[in-house]
Amino acid sequence: MKLKHSILGLLLLFTLIPLGIFGIFSIYETNRKIDELTEQNVRAISENQVMNIKNFTQDRNNEMDIIANYQLTQDAILYSLGEKESPLARNYVDNLLKERKKYSIFVASISVVNRNFHVVSSSEEYEPGTVSAMKDVDPKYQTGEFMIGDVYERITDDGRKNVVPAYTGVYYNNELIGYVMEELDTAYFDDLRLNMDTLADGTFYLLDGNGAIITAGDTKNKRSLKTFVSKSSDRNDFQKKWDAIDHEKNPSGYVRYRYHRQDYITYYSDVENTCWGIRVTENLSAQKQTGRTYGMLITLGLSALIIGVCCTQYFMTKKIFAPITHILQVFAQIRESEDYSLRVHIQEKHETGELAAGINELLDYVEQADRKEKERQQKLLQMAENDPLTGIKNKKAIEKEMLSMVQRAVESHEQITFGFVDIDDFRDYNTNYGHQEGDAVIQFVAQTLKENIHGAVGRIGGDEFAFCYAGELEPERIRHNADKILEILRTQHVNEQTGEVLPVPCSIGIVMSQGDTLDYTQLIRKADLAMYQAKENGKNTFVLNVD
Repeated sequence: MKLKHSILGLLLLFTLIPLGIFGIFSIYETNRKIDELTEQNVRAISENQVMNIKNFTQDRNNEMDIIANYQLTQDAILYSLGEKESPLARNYVDNLLKERKKYSIFVASISVVNRNFHVVSSSEEYEPGTVSAMKDVDPKYQTGEFMIGDVYERITDDGRKNVVPAYTGVYYNNELIGYVMEELDTAYFDDLRLNMDTLADGTFYLLDGNGAIITAGDTKNKRSLKTFVSKSSDRNDFQKKWDAIDHEKNPSGYVRYRYHRQDYITYYSDVENTCWGIRVTENLSAQKQTGRTYGMLITLGLSALIIGVCCTQYFMTKKIFAPITHILQVFAQIRESEDYSLRVHIQEKHETGELAAGINELLDYVEQADRKEKERQQKLLQMAENDPLTGIKNKKAIEKEMLSMVQRAVESHEQITFGFVDIDDFRDYNTNYGHQEGDAVIQFVAQTLKENIHGAVGRIGGDEFAFCYAGELEPERIRHNADKILEILRTQHVNEQTGEVLPVPCSIGIVMSQGDTLDYTQLIRKADLAMYQAKENGKNTFVLNVD
């Protein structure tokens, strides 16, 4: 064993010395070239995107100026100010704005307001004379000059969107009489980022004047990042260098810094006609590791190393390391899948084969113990959640399901349906036929509800049951289903001792409500009241309340 180690050490020494000399020179030269290329690439990306967004803002300025210079737009504003008689202008402008929006897919809305910030016209539904939110924005947007503001989220006619507002003035006889406003969908800037073919693995950020993200990520992030990749507490080196820059004198430039022992470079620039900023960040260390020269260096080094040690390590690799690797792979598969039926397949007759056999015996024991434990857990879960008489959910389980269903429905704005069922005059079954028949009636009602209600069903005690369902259902369908259940309960239960059909009349209270107005306690109370109202209506019926 000592001789083998000595030979292996000599081989490594005489292959690593030339490899190290060559490698040091190559790494130095590679890093220098990669630094230059990366800096040039990131700077080009930053400058190109500044130009793209500049062109975009100029296009929006031109489009909005066209609207502002329409005689119809000016007439509508003057009419809203009481300075001109043109009551039909507003309707024409409404149609004009809707047509404009239709052919500008990244425009969420277009509006015209007068200098008193009353809405004159819009591509969306509005009340004439409504005070626009522009009244409360920063006064710098109210000068009449074209400006694009900060990002915010709003529910538009096309759904919830992140938008940025653009403003420009409307003039009549050189007097500012109102404004044209556009809300621009930030999805446009996501597309812009995704089409940046030269971005590689870098991260692109477009930030508004408050530092909020308009779009962020690389060409693989289809959805914009909502927060910075790193925490502010981890960016101390960047922040220190960033704060040291006089951004008024240097609206564009770059910052080199270290983060988690990695070298980074960030190019930044302001965007004209906005308070926005662009940042493009690239990991210099990662680029060095993936450079072509660096790869060639590793290939040459490994080739030299393999020639020196391949004969020595052949036996160890085939007879020791390969079996150990296989064992580790099996362990990794078991850990990831928790499948204890996997086995180690090694047929060697030396120590690794004996080790594999011992591991397989241990896995046999673990698999059997795991199966027994899962069966025990399943039985415990069923005992904890199921009613022993009927097999449906017990009171605790159905209440938990109902509460969980309400919480999910609130988040997804789904419709939810709750119901209570009470067997009418249940004591008569116990009195006239005995408790065994009373239990049979309860089981029959439980089975009928389970088979005919698309949702969760549970017994909440005695002769009372509850059910719940999340999803859109027409009230007429609920009524039909309730009638069907009552008919089955009246006609299909047979007393096993006498053979006679025993009607099982029930009172059912049902309440339906939308997810955005849900309150769990209120729903329970309303369903309970509906059930008692059914009893007051003569029993053997149902009451449905729709919120």
